[in-house]
Amino acid sequence: TGYTGGGSLTCGSTGAWAQSGSCTVGNCGSPSTPSNAAAPACSSGTTYTTTCSFSCATGYTGGGSLTCGSTGAWAQSGSCTVVNCGTPGTPSNAAAPSCGSGTTYTKTCSFSCPTGYTGGGTLACGSTGAWTQSGSCTV
Repeated sequence: TGYTGGGSLTCGSTGAWAQSGSCTVGNCGSPSTPSNAAAPACSSGTTYTTTCSFSCATGYTGGGSLTCGSTGAWAQSGSCTVVNCGTPGTPSNAAAPSCGSGTTYTKTCSFSCPTGYTGGGTLACGSTGAWTQSGSCTV
């Protein structure tokens, strides 16, 4: 398992065995980069049973590994999931934010100001899971 090739042994006239052919360890080649991940690090090569680790791209959490299998294909363990900032708090003197596009990395929520205040703005979901406010409501 995990090797290709083969061969034979022949008993020679001197009573010694002669080998023809050989077995070669399978090679999976360079692995593809998993979704939302950085390129895998394969410090020990890309042959049968080798494991390569991967980390997640900015704005994603998790990570995992790829293992070279006996069929020459990579098997993935783990994944990368987009950061979710959760429901944002309401900025000072503002109406509750509207998050129509969601609350994950790079998404924005808008907020308006109630009667008697001017301004408005947005909240942006950052790569660490924190909201960043732009704009405000003033008297």
